[in-house]
Parts: sequence; structure tokens; C-alpha cells
Amino acid sequence: MARAQASFGDPTGDTSMFAALDRFWSGLAEIGVDPSSTLRRDDAVSALQETFAEVRRVGDSIQSLISEADQRIGEAVSEAQNLMERIASLNDEIRLTARSGADSTGAENAQAALIDQLSAIMDVRVSPLEEGGVHVRSSGGALLVGVEAAQLSYTPNTAPFAAHGVISFNSELGTSSNIEPFLLGGQLHGLLQVRDEDLAGLAEAVGGFAGALSNTLNEIHNENASTPAVSELVGRQTGLIGSDSLGFTGTAIVGIVDSDGNLAQRLTINFGAGTITGEAPGAVYNIGTTITSFTNALDFAMGAATPAGGADFTGGVLSLTVGASGGVVVQQDPDDPSARAGRGFSHFFGLNDLISRPTPSFFENGVDATDRHGLAAGGQLVFQVRDASGRFIADRTITISGALAAPTATWGTLVGALNANGTGLGGYGTFSLDAATGKITLTSAAGFDVEMLNDSTTRGATGVSVSALHGMSSVSTAGRAMEINVNDLVAGDPGRLAVARPDLTVDIGDKMIENGDNRGASALAAARNSARTFAAAGLLSAQTTSLSLYAARLGGEAGRLASDSQRQADGAEAVATAAADRRAQIEGVSLDDELIRMTTFQNSYAAAARVIQAATEMLDILLAMGIR
Repeated sequence: MARAQASFGDPTGDTSMFAALDRFWSGLAEIGVDPSSTLRRDDAVSALQETFAEVRRVGDSIQSLISEADQRIGEAVSEAQNLMERIASLNDEIRLTARSGADSTGAENAQAALIDQLSAIMDVRVSPLEEGGVHVRSSGGALLVGVEAAQLSYTPNTAPFAAHGVISFNSELGTSSNIEPFLLGGQLHGLLQVRDEDLAGLAEAVGGFAGALSNTLNEIHNENASTPAVSELVGRQTGLIGSDSLGFTGTAIVGIVDSDGNLAQRLTINFGAGTITGEAPGAVYNIGTTITSFTNALDFAMGAATPAGGADFTGGVLSLTVGASGGVVVQQDPDDPSARAGRGFSHFFGLNDLISRPTPSFFENGVDATDRHGLAAGGQLVFQVRDASGRFIADRTITISGALAAPTATWGTLVGALNANGTGLGGYGTFSLDAATGKITLTSAAGFDVEMLNDSTTRGATGVSVSALHGMSSVSTAGRAMEINVNDLVAGDPGRLAVARPDLTVDIGDKMIENGDNRGASALAAARNSARTFAAAGLLSAQTTSLSLYAARLGGEAGRLASDSQRQADGAEAVATAAADRRAQIEGVSLDDELIRMTTFQNSYAAAARVIQAATEMLDILLAMGIR
């Protein structure tokens, strides 16, 4: 945990991810002084790239530590098995020696030394046997050494985000169980805690921070515009397909500008009314109820404004184009902003994102239970069920086949299959689709732990799996730390950093974006200290705070874990020392006490010798008197 904390770097130094983020905020302030400066935009983009490079490094470091802990668990299990077998072997030797009447002290001392080594790996309780030897149990009651040694086995899986197995107990006897719940202390217990709780929680927190930072910056950046406005906006990978319900409320505005930056066409998208209204030329287009019908309507509307204009939705990505001689911007209606699952039109589709990820970086996708799930046939969702003690209960594999592979199968159909008794997780947990966000979540039933082991599903042509779309695995949530980066379009051309704030309320033909406008840069810089609501992520609880304090709390959690671990280690060392001292009082030898006893025995011997001498002298005198 000390190494995990060190991976964050010194918060007061110049090389940590916090320092890089501070340089980005400072770079935005510098842009505010001179928005037209290419050098200052380049500095800000470079600082943001450095920030996410540090986030990736920290995320990779934590995953490496998890893999190391898993490898060390495997090594500790092998060492414990060897010690248990040697202790059991000495049990036989001690009993045979005792039956023959010989001295078994040497074997007993050797066995005690082995038990000491085993007790450092796992907490044990030792019971001496009347015929000689010992029984060794874990503090939780598992018999480790009896007539024979128990059999422990574990196979490490050091791949990032791996689903780790359990330490099997007596599997060759057909009574295989998980010994982990019976381990209440020792090296193994510590390694299991750090792998499954501390480091895993820290990894989720770093992923949550990366997601929160990207979401905040993207929300603002999608309200901004470059100067001059870009001719094409390419969105993010949404994981959606064309048949999905449109699902937006409110109003968004698309502005098309000419080469001079003047507003050439304003398209008002009223999702509530189901229309797109153009002004030059004037026209009204019906957007329908699906993403495909909406994209077609927007494509017609943009094409009517400019010959090269159009909209396209392919493979989960929405793009808007107006041709090289103009530009396109998108903004929320200030009085009735658009929203799908809590995000505005441009923000949801990521049309002007500053930060990107190959798969969704947020999981409020807005799908409806009646939407077709669009999953390719043959994909599988694999789950494993264990009880509260970690014992294996069942495996469940949901395959996209039969009714689930039908073209009309919906998300509701999939949720039903996941909750089915016998073939699904019914009785062990409940899957539900949130009507407000479209996110599928799993709630394990009391006394059970359900874990996703594998997901090979793919949605349409998006390449996005069920777990990636809904954030159902650590790969999708904690994995954000290793995959989020500055949008390639912005990284390749810092001039695309949107630092202006367009005014789509101007009249047709008027200037929409002023040169030297720094309001967009100011809005991005203000995100540092403005209060926002952040969802729970690993060790970080749900909270309302600023990005700067959220980052500080992330570093603070890493420090707290390291400090707590050190205190626990110091406490364990103190207990071990006290136990050793108490045992030494019983088993050990005091040289002072032995010297006193030796002196006492020596003096007693001398006194006894003098008594014998006096008795001899008295007898001689008596004999002499009798002769006379």
C-alpha cells in the first residue's frame, strides 16, 4: 500500500498527476489572456495529455500491484502446503519416538519452528495430542494438520482485471471448499484483503476520477466552439444502435456558419415536439422516435442548408458535416436544454468532446426496456455464484441464442433471462434496468456473491459489450483510468480546443463567434472549483464537491490506506513480539535464575557433606569409647 501511495507522486511536487492537472488549469487561465495564441492552446493540451498519462501510469501501477499480490498469494499457499506436510510428518516421528521410550525433544523443537513459520502465513491454533504431536487448525476452525496435512491449492491469474479464483481446501477428496473465510490473520489474509478490497477499491476510485474529470470537461467543451468553427463534428462511441429510442427531451440548436463565421442556418431540434425547424431555408422536419429516423431528418435539414452538409450515425457514432467552407456548432437551448439520461444532446453523443475513450466512459446510456438489445448471436455472459463464506454455489452462462437471439429481442428480454430461475441468476441476485438512466445493475441476494467472469457479447456494429455499455465489470469502470485520453482530433490540432462560447441567438447572417472570445476557456477553468455531484467509485463515496477537492480526496484515500496498513503491520508486529515474550517466560531459560539454583544446590551439597562428615566423626568417637 505504501507503493500504491507512492505511485501518485508527491502532491506538492511537479511530477504528480495532480501537478499536471494544476498546469492544465493554469494553461486555461493563460488562454483567457490571449485566446488566439496557438502556443498557449498547445501548452494547455499538452498539460492535459500529461495529466491522463499520469492517470494511466497510476492505474497501471495499481493493476501491477494487484497482480503481484495475487502471485504472492500463490507462493504463500505453496509454502504453507510444504510446512503443513512437514509438520504432519514430524507428528508421526514424535509418536513413534514416544512409543519407543526415546527422547522426542528434537523433533518437537523442529516442529515448533515449522509451526512458527506457518503462523506467519496464516493464523493457527495448535492442540497438543496425548500420544504426541499436534493438531493445527486455522483460527476460523479449518483443520490444517491432523492425521495428514490438508491440501491447499491456488492458481494465480496475474492478467489485469482478472477474475481471481479461491484458495481450494482438500479438493482432491471431493470436499473442495474455499478456505479464505477461515483465514482471520497472517500474510495470506493481508494479501487477500489488499488484492480484493484495498487495491481494487483504489483502482475503482482512480477510474471514477478519470471518468468524472472527462465527463466534466466534455460537458463544458460541448457547449464551446473553436475559432474558426470546425467543418465536422465526430462523436464518441455510444454503444447505441439505430433502432434505439431517441429518448431525448428539451431542445438543442445546431448552427451552420459560413467561412466568415456568420450564422448561415439555425436548426432548432425540439425533441418534445418531435421536429427540426430550419430558418434559411425555412422548413420543418419530423424526427420520428428512433435514432435512425432522427439522423435521417437531421441529414435532410443540414443538406438543405449546404450541399456538403449532412448527418450520419454508423457503428454507434454520430457525426455532423458541413464541408470545408463552413463550420458547425451545437449548443443547448438556454430555456429548455435537451437531455437523455441526464446529458445534453451534444454531450451525450460526444460531438465536441475534449476527452475520449474507445468504449463508453459513462454508463447512463438511456436505453429503454423495449429497445432491441441488438446483441450478436453466440455471445455469452458468464457468472459465478458463491455464498457468504466464499464457497462455490453455481456457474451460470447466459448465451445469446434461441429467443434471445431473435431480431425482436429487447433489453427487457435479456433482463428476464438474467433473472430466470435455474438458467439465470434467479434466487441469487436480481438484475434491473433503471428507467431514468437505462443502466442495468445487479443486486446480489442476501448470503450470496455474484461475480461476472466473462462477457463476449457485442452490440451490433459498435463492438461494445453488455458490461461495457452498462458498467457491469471492473474492466469498464476501473479500466477508464488506462483508456481515457485527450481526443485525438484535439491532440493532433490544438486549434480545435474550443475556447469560445458561440451565440446562437443572433440573427441569420450575423457574427456568431467573435475572434478573441475567451468565455469557453473561462468556463473550462471555472470547472476546477465549481461544485458538482460525483457518484460513488470504489473508495470514494458519492459526494458533492469541486474537481480540485475530489482529486485531493483521491490522493488522501491512497495516503489513508497506506497509513492504516502501516498501523496494522506495526500492531501485528507488537502482538507477535508480546506473544514471543510470553512464550519465552514459559519455555525460556533465565541465566540469573539458573545461577541461583546452581548456587543453592552447591551449598546444599556442601552442607550435606558436612553432615555426613560430622556423623562419621561421631561414630568414630562412639566406637572408641566402647573399646575402652
